[in-house]
Order: sequence, then structure tokens, then C-alpha cells
Amino acid sequence: MQDCFEILNFLTKNDYDAIERLSTKIESFIDPNGVFKGTESSRQQWFDNDTELGQILLSKLKNVEKLCDNIIDGMQVVYMFKPYDVHGDYLVQKNQVPISDPKVAKPTYTVCIPLVDGDYHTVVFDQSADYNNFSDYKKTHEELTNHVDDETWRKYCGHCHAEDQRYLTIKKIIDWHKGGLFAWDRTLFHASGNYTRPRKAIVLWLSKSN
Repeated sequence: MQDCFEILNFLTKNDYDAIERLSTKIESFIDPNGVFKGTESSRQQWFDNDTELGQILLSKLKNVEKLCDNIIDGMQVVYMFKPYDVHGDYLVQKNQVPISDPKVAKPTYTVCIPLVDGDYHTVVFDQSADYNNFSDYKKTHEELTNHVDDETWRKYCGHCHAEDQRYLTIKKIIDWHKGGLFAWDRTLFHASGNYTRPRKAIVLWLSKSN
């Protein structure tokens, strides 16, 4: 698989109303490993299939050919304050506790639905693994001669660990469009495009039963 795709205008006005009515707890996320380690990088509002918003998204995903037969490992509305560096989403974690099991359901897609307009991006790399930590990847792989060029790295990944550049090539730089949907294979490493103004999105992690 290892693909990326995008759907514009995925949400309707009624969907935004359901987001505003979501009443689950908003939890602070303290970055445990990244460049902003030990600081609050985001606030996360987890919700499940039984909520109004969960039911809406389940119904809408059934109309997306690549996603219609997937199950949802986790869903959240996330308020992002600081860009996240290179990582994977193979294992979904809530408060650093795994809530998905790849042995039971094979990870398929990470889905992002931006809830703001602006100059925001997500960078998806060609490199992949069946784990989350890019530090583990670097231990078992050689540096590349054709890695991400300096100008692109400074523009989109200037917040990431500098040495990561030498191990990565870019599959796609995804521009954020409010109310759209974009998705990528959960084995692919990725990073927030560098930004200074907070952003907000719905994020889902999908899988298929083995």
C-alpha cells in the first residue's frame, strides 16, 4: 500500500456543529521524546464510535473506497501548539499506553481532517517501519546520499532533529485544507510541517482485522 491520498470538502456545516458539541475531556499531551521533550505540544480530545461525531465519521468513511472496510483504532480532536518531529503511527497510543494491537488488526491509514485554514503542511516520507520511533530506524539504516535537500528541510522540517535529514526522502508534502481529508499509510514516517501559529484537526488511526 504505502500511499497517500486526499479528499477536498470532506466535512459539511452539520459536521462542524457536531465537533462543537463534542463534550469529552480535553487532555494535555506532554512530548516524551521529540525536540520539545517535556513540554506541552498539544491538547487531545479523544472520542469513540458511540459519540455523535464518531457516528458521523463512521458513516462518511463508508463512502470512501479505500477506507470503507477499515476499523477505527482511535479518534481525537487535537489542538496543536508545537510541530511534531519525525515519527510513525504504527502503534496507536493514548497517554503513552498502546490502544491498538497490530497482531489483531493490521494498521492501514492515518487520517487527518484539518479544522483550520492557513499555511500548514504535513510531510510524509518514503521511509517506513512497523514501529513508531525514528531513533530505532536510524540504528539499523545507513545515511542516504540523495536525502532531503537543505532548502526543503529548513522550510518544512527546521524543527526536527538535524541528523534525521540524512536518513529521509520525501514522498509527499501535503497542504492543509480546512474540512478536507488526507490519509497516508501508517507504516510511513512523517512530521508536522514547521509552523508557528496553533492549528487544529481531527485525527483517526485505521486498521483492518487480520
